[in-house]
Amino acid sequence: MIWPVGAIRKRGVVRAFLAAGAISPETARTCREAGVLEGLGVKLEQLVRQGVLVPCEGGRYYVDINK
Repeated sequence: MIWPVGAIRKRGVVRAFLAAGAISPETARTCREAGVLEGLGVKLEQLVRQGVLVPCEGGRYYVDINK
């Protein structure tokens, strides 16, 4: 199966936040803490709009594991 590059990048962003333990507001991480390149802003915005990533104070995000 061939995956679109955008889908692979979004999945990689989610995996990075999960690996960093960012699954609640208390454990939310910044992009740097999660090891995500900050140049992927478009992908972050898409994931936030889809409700997969939830933004918190201080530029931190966590994965809504119920999505």
